[in-house]
Amino acid sequence: MPRRLHLPMTITWFTVIFVVPMPFVLLLSRGLPTLYEPSARIILVGAIAYCWMLSAIYMSTRPRWLDRLIGLPKIYMVHGILSLLAIILAFAHKSLMNSYGLIALTGNAAFYILAFLGVWSLVFMSGWLSSRFSILGNARRALERIFHHELNVWLHRINVIAVVLIFVHVNLISYIRAITPFMVLFYAASALVAIAYAYEKLYQRFGSYRGEIESVQGIAPNTVEITMKVHGLRGRWENGDFAFIRFPRERKLHEFHPFSIVSVQGRTDIVSFAIRGDGDFTRTLVANAAPGMQSRMIPPYGRYQRFIEEHSANRPIVIFAGGIGVTPLVPVAMSYGSQGRRMRFMYAARSGDQLLYADQIRRWAQTESCDAQLKVGRFSSAEMRHAMEDDALYLIAGPATMLRSIRRMLLAHGVRSDDICYEPFTW
Repeated sequence: MPRRLHLPMTITWFTVIFVVPMPFVLLLSRGLPTLYEPSARIILVGAIAYCWMLSAIYMSTRPRWLDRLIGLPKIYMVHGILSLLAIILAFAHKSLMNSYGLIALTGNAAFYILAFLGVWSLVFMSGWLSSRFSILGNARRALERIFHHELNVWLHRINVIAVVLIFVHVNLISYIRAITPFMVLFYAASALVAIAYAYEKLYQRFGSYRGEIESVQGIAPNTVEITMKVHGLRGRWENGDFAFIRFPRERKLHEFHPFSIVSVQGRTDIVSFAIRGDGDFTRTLVANAAPGMQSRMIPPYGRYQRFIEEHSANRPIVIFAGGIGVTPLVPVAMSYGSQGRRMRFMYAARSGDQLLYADQIRRWAQTESCDAQLKVGRFSSAEMRHAMEDDALYLIAGPATMLRSIRRMLLAHGVRSDDICYEPFTW
């Protein structure tokens, strides 16, 4: 039987769900006065909710060490699910625990903020969910015409206010405050997350790379390739990576947005991105991008190259790509194909003019170890099964529904989960 669980992801979930809250629960349960033993379980539920919120906020800082381990899309998924679970526990704590005065005010205010943001995020910030349920997906597309990308990113930061209110709420409870070991851990964990959050925000503002657009070229309908000079980058990315970019002097482009790097890694400050105008940010960028536009970039993220290097160097690589999703896999193919690695590239798009870099891929496929099949429309199940190789690694990029269907097909035919890598842009 193929292993369907991805080991690093399983460890991540186990850590945030059980390991992180465990010391909080143990110290709090041992220190509670006898008077409050009947309410102990619901008090502990509140402590677990706070731990999960701290973990969710830490993940919102996009820790690079964790990105290279499980990938940023999965970090965001854990962040979203953990936040929703924390809201459910917070509701149970609020409903079953009596409190008054400032204690009640701070706790209730925090809950209502979290509940509002939870509903908002289900529609706007949780692409991993809206891509699975058509009702949420349709609502997201309709409301995005009014509530643009920058507003959604800004509102998401209100989570911090809710956590600060919970921090004050706990400090107002005298019998909790009297449990010194618990409060030491409580303060330490809160401070560490606050420092990580503040550092990331300051880094975005003052430490991100400065750059400017050098050229803009149309490569398909509603799609451009933007080449940028990013000062100090010097090849500090891996093949298949993506970077967060913003244009601080341009209206509607102030917040960071992720784009895949289509350049092959090299010791250079020049990088290129293929961008299609789908959302409000990308439509604005495609319509207005011009040489000389100033940009800021956060150092890139990504798992594709790291995934390949975690496995044996003699294993073949099979790539499944769809539409604009091909962009991170072009540099991966060009890099490893030039090394004589056995590779197969399966690329499909809705129309011929949406097959990006088709000529480049066909030239690449002329080498002895590489094979490519480009198709307008979808590959059939039989074609995808025929593309499979013994003991291969599988890279997938494209629409979320395509990623899920190909992954299910691979697992059903004996491929291990740890031999499949994909990074959906569904946030």
